[in-house]
Amino acid sequence: MKPNTLIAALVLGLSLAGPLAATAQAQTGGRVGTVESVRTQAVPNSGSTLGTVGGAVVGGVLGNQVGQGRGRTLATVGGAAGGAVVGNRLTAGTSTVWVVNVRFDDGATENIEQASQPPVSAGDRVRVTNGGLERIR
Repeated sequence: MKPNTLIAALVLGLSLAGPLAATAQAQTGGRVGTVESVRTQAVPNSGSTLGTVGGAVVGGVLGNQVGQGRGRTLATVGGAAGGAVVGNRLTAGTSTVWVVNVRFDDGATENIEQASQPPVSAGDRVRVTNGGLERIR
């Protein structure tokens, strides 16, 4: 192999190995910090498609019972629209998420949302990797 080709291959290999090694280290190592607080938060859910469609059908059927000709058509359309809104709101609600505030060792803070109650509390040391929490003992 020619010296210039060898040098080019080494430079390319080193330039590719650096980012890959850093990425692997970040994924396995994560960030370390201390939990400052854990709280729950209600998050509004949008209504379901089934509720919207069901409401539109019921509203359209009821609207169709009113009037004649153009009036019936307008009542059907209005009933369907109103029923869709009501059906959507009836199926909407809230869900609870747990928000964990972590102060990292570098001084930065981050709120991490969890779908279920995390096994950590204020004062615990944690490792955060890809949005997941791991308690450090």
